[in-house]
Amino acid sequence: MVRLLALADSFTQHNDQLARLQPAYGATWGHASAQVLVGACLEAVQAIVDQPMYAGVTLAEATLRIKQLAVLTGQAVRHLAEAKAQLGAPASPSDPPTRSEEVARQIQLARELTALAPAMALESASAVASEIHRRRPATTTRNDVLTPAEQTALHATARGHVVIGRREGCEFVHSRGNSVRIDTLRALEHAGLIAIEPGSAPPAFGGGPPHDRVRLTLSGATAVTAFLGRGPRTPEPSVPRALGAHTAAPPARAH
Repeated sequence: MVRLLALADSFTQHNDQLARLQPAYGATWGHASAQVLVGACLEAVQAIVDQPMYAGVTLAEATLRIKQLAVLTGQAVRHLAEAKAQLGAPASPSDPPTRSEEVARQIQLARELTALAPAMALESASAVASEIHRRRPATTTRNDVLTPAEQTALHATARGHVVIGRREGCEFVHSRGNSVRIDTLRALEHAGLIAIEPGSAPPAFGGGPPHDRVRLTLSGATAVTAFLGRGPRTPEPSVPRALGAHTAAPPARAH
């Protein structure tokens, strides 16, 4: 599962760079990066196949999803190769504007093909995780001390959905589809579960300042595998309740 989370992270970095780099650099860098990602997809497929469990429908679909991702990424490779070829062709006074537009178009097509790649990799990881959890008895893990808000933040990070920006000297979090608070991210960063990379994500608008990408660390990815593929966690009650004779008080959390 950690391999699939690493694949999702690699696609997030690839997408960030392809969005940030100028076409002349993006085509060359993106072409090489996409080729590496095709290989990473195929390695991930083999890792799923090698899982020591019955290859039922769930694992078959997880494998198929990554195979499809490899095909999409292969198509992105071809678009980026075409952009490189356009950039390397002899210049002519009559065609630079047209050539520049074609390079930008090819790079945009490549970006669209891998835009959902982190989510696809995470969906496959969730499928594999659900099968593993179904076959193994529940055990106490670090997941038991993560709050629902922290689990949400880690899951959104794994999907490549979390960045930090600044406005008028104040930090704000942008997370697609989930509400993630800056204090939650700082707590996870302090715990060593996420890393924040300044200026590595594209800006919200053309010419704007780049955002800081939030990424899982190895410890964070391991923590995600503990709750990935399980049912949603029941929220803790907001009203204090009496502790029964067989109920232990929860450990105090550090703030």
